[in-house]
Amino acid sequence: MTPGSEPKTIAPRGRLADEVLDRLAVTLGETGVALGLDPADRPVLLDLFRPEPTRVAFVGGWWAAQVLVFRCLGHGASVSVEAVDAVDPARTGTLATAAHWLALDEAAGGTGERVVWRRSSPGGPPASARRPELWLRDVGATQHDASARGAGPWPTQLTMLPQLTAASLAVLAGVDLLLVQRLSAVEAELLASSYPIDPGWLQRLTTMDNDMVAALGGGAIRLVRLMPTATERRLFG
Repeated sequence: MTPGSEPKTIAPRGRLADEVLDRLAVTLGETGVALGLDPADRPVLLDLFRPEPTRVAFVGGWWAAQVLVFRCLGHGASVSVEAVDAVDPARTGTLATAAHWLALDEAAGGTGERVVWRRSSPGGPPASARRPELWLRDVGATQHDASARGAGPWPTQLTMLPQLTAASLAVLAGVDLLLVQRLSAVEAELLASSYPIDPGWLQRLTTMDNDMVAALGGGAIRLVRLMPTATERRLFG
């Protein structure tokens, strides 16, 4: 080998001492599903998926519900849907049909495997931190089953409700997180009758903008503006 023709890809010999390696660390920020921005324009990340089974309830409209599920899909979740074939709010209090929910698979660029139909309990591969399971139930308050939740790690049951009624209060019992859009005065009073809320919050829950959600959990309430992306606006309006 002639001078100056030595390979340039050979790494120099040597290694870091063990005590140096022990001091190396990477600090990770808060993780979760990005819900939007709080009143101080700080990102709000929801801890929707946890090692233990988790129950979440959503009270609101179809637009915000789609955005929420779409972001869960972006987080890597697979979605199992239990829903009705036809919406009859007066009878069932449902938000959408099974066909509407299943259409979110195509919106998220799926091939029919990310959002699937489940008639009873979640199925398929076991959920994991990289691929958590969202069990979406849109069957109305009268069909609520408090015991119907995933088994094993990383499943989250999300119950959808178009409005809060006396019949739907049972859904809220024992939830780990409650998400609500703007409530009527009657709905706010109903919520306060079964959920610990400071009276000062009742007025705020009835005056939120259309693109806002209140997240109630862990003894705290956070107001969040969803801040839809260009893609979400194109898909959901």
